[in-house]
Amino acid sequence: MGASNAQTATSTATAAILLSEWIPVIGLIFGGCCSNVFALESLVREVPKCGNLITFGQFAFITLVGLPSHVHLGWVPRLKPRRVPVQRWMVMVTLYFCVSVLNNLALGYNISIPLHIVFRSSGLIANMVCGYFVMNKRYPRMQALSVVMVTIGVVMATLSSVHGTHEHGLMRDSVIGIGLLSLGVVFAALLGLYQEQTYLKYGKHWREGLFYNHMLALPMFLFFYKDIGHQIQALSQSQSVNLGELPLVGALLGENKISVPYLWISLLVNVLSQWACASGVHQMTSMSSSLTLNVVLNLRKLVSLVISVLLFQNPVTPGMMAGCMLVFAGTFAYSKFRPVVAVPKKLE
Repeated sequence: MGASNAQTATSTATAAILLSEWIPVIGLIFGGCCSNVFALESLVREVPKCGNLITFGQFAFITLVGLPSHVHLGWVPRLKPRRVPVQRWMVMVTLYFCVSVLNNLALGYNISIPLHIVFRSSGLIANMVCGYFVMNKRYPRMQALSVVMVTIGVVMATLSSVHGTHEHGLMRDSVIGIGLLSLGVVFAALLGLYQEQTYLKYGKHWREGLFYNHMLALPMFLFFYKDIGHQIQALSQSQSVNLGELPLVGALLGENKISVPYLWISLLVNVLSQWACASGVHQMTSMSSSLTLNVVLNLRKLVSLVISVLLFQNPVTPGMMAGCMLVFAGTFAYSKFRPVVAVPKKLE
């Protein structure tokens, strides 16, 4: 009887510890990522081609937050010792930067948020192809059928979204946007494979990954400085709002009246929510299997899709809805099976 009580107490304590670790992470992923979609749509509806400024703001803020933990802030700042070689981070940074820029740029080319979410949920296709040829992975037949479901769903959603776009300029923009999203999916698959090998070899140091994936990418934005300058001007020309009228902020300001362009507020919300989202995703990567992470992220994308449709009245045709259901159903079916590595390869 005493042993049974002790076992029950141990199980309860273990469950409490797990819940105390998982609840904040789930909150960061769902709260941060879903808020990010809301702020992102507010921005791209007013300034469609502001993707580079959004990406730069996200990378700069996450770098600033991580500075105290990874940099000795003395008279001569220097990096603290790393657990993972900087060469590894450079490869991941390049891939992560390409994924972020391509996904945000695509929104400026007649790509709706629902289609954007569906496309980013289709990474299983590229992941399986890259895993087969690069990592020599072999997949069960049912897992391959799941990817076929995802592929059909993406094609249906894409054709449904483009259908009815008769103007030549809009059709051309849609094709460019779909091309950018497709490239982003491929780069994301390669990033996932390389990240998987890095964490297996050096351990899952998610805070270090979060910092270096953003800090080392900052010089790359020099290629887009003119674009970012134009986008700053566009956001600054938006209608001004009094900060005192905003919830919570008004209590802090008191009678002081400070007005700022409202799109800058949207950008701030986007940057803060992206930091919360990225922190949650990186932390979950270190706590769970890739299959668990995949299921949680796709649930989050489904919630984001519903938010986008309900709050912004984005048109969703029957074809797009059917495509969405196939994508999410195929993703969950995929997560039920594990690939088998025939002859391991190293992705250097």
